[in-house]
Amino acid sequence: MKKRVLAAVLAVAALSMVGCGSESAVSESDVVASEASAEASVESDAESTVIEDEETAAGTALDPNAEYVYGTATLTYAEFYSGDVSSTDSYDAVSSATAKKYELFTNMNTDYVDETTNAEGYNVLGVKNVNVAVRADQLDEYKSLNDSFVESDTEPSQFKVVNIENGKADYSATSFNIADTVTDAEVELLTGTNWGDYQINVIEKSTSYLRNTREDEGFAVSADVQGVIVETKSGLKVGMEHLQSIWVQPYEISFNISADNSHNSHVSYDNLTELDKLENESIVSVTFINQNDAYVYNFDEVFVKPVYRDIKITATVDENEKTVSFTGIPDDLENATVTATYVVGQGKESVKTVVYEGAASDTVTLDADALAEAKKDQTEEGTYTVVVSSDNYADIAVEVE
Repeated sequence: MKKRVLAAVLAVAALSMVGCGSESAVSESDVVASEASAEASVESDAESTVIEDEETAAGTALDPNAEYVYGTATLTYAEFYSGDVSSTDSYDAVSSATAKKYELFTNMNTDYVDETTNAEGYNVLGVKNVNVAVRADQLDEYKSLNDSFVESDTEPSQFKVVNIENGKADYSATSFNIADTVTDAEVELLTGTNWGDYQINVIEKSTSYLRNTREDEGFAVSADVQGVIVETKSGLKVGMEHLQSIWVQPYEISFNISADNSHNSHVSYDNLTELDKLENESIVSVTFINQNDAYVYNFDEVFVKPVYRDIKITATVDENEKTVSFTGIPDDLENATVTATYVVGQGKESVKTVVYEGAASDTVTLDADALAEAKKDQTEEGTYTVVVSSDNYADIAVEVE
């Protein structure tokens, strides 16, 4: 039975950045001129959808003389981000240090078997349930190359095109179905957090698409997010990975770089070659990718402060826990400040109390009342964590003696 459908070629509109004029993570060339040019004849049956003479967004490259079959497949990160980011050359498996989070992400592909087999952790391999279109005359060969492919009886609103050349499956840029482009969100850049050397928090104002609670209800972007693309003012686009940079509360995005790479001990990072390039760049856009749509956030540029190389700052807490003395704070830090925190317990159950926050100096005085409250009724000895912040460098973790 023949029917007319709107092709899955919706792309991000060419909107200017607030205050910066940069493009979003999906380029202007992806915009489809009109609904008429996006329509095509589609032949459907109970097992598959065959596409005839269909045009899609630039870069997808459907052959107008070929028939295509839609379906879903499991892809590596390099395949998933192919054509959508600046480079996919350094993607590898992300090794997880825990066997507990394999089930949190619906579309995260892992080699997890069970808590006995993967007692020491598992590898995050890529993305599941990705919509793809493959030429009908290459379908059998594609199935032999990727046995995860499952044919679909409906045409998706967002997909990648597969082309087989020399026995290898190549994937096009994604024909994005942009559900919304948000321009009034703010972005917060933290450094030296538990989740990464850098952490980006996308803070919504008039929208509430991004999951920001423990409950996964009612959010358009939640734990089933397939990918995230971070774009900078210079046009650099970097694709993020689950448990390395993408979390179940996806408004939080974190990453390490080679110069530090000391935070987020949960995983062994890959793709550092590309993540390194974000240092000294200004982030202007983040695109969250679901299976059937995507949400683009454009905002004022946020500078990724560089890591201070070859630095060691030490802090000594006096025996009465009244003051902290420092050695090694560099003179070239602009508006340097110190944050000292008293921590009781570990992980999510820990209780953290800020006992000093202010200008950096050789010696600072701790807040005696805050410290006394933190020590009240404690069942175990606490520890201190100290961070030096500045306008021109990323936060520096201090070694406490």
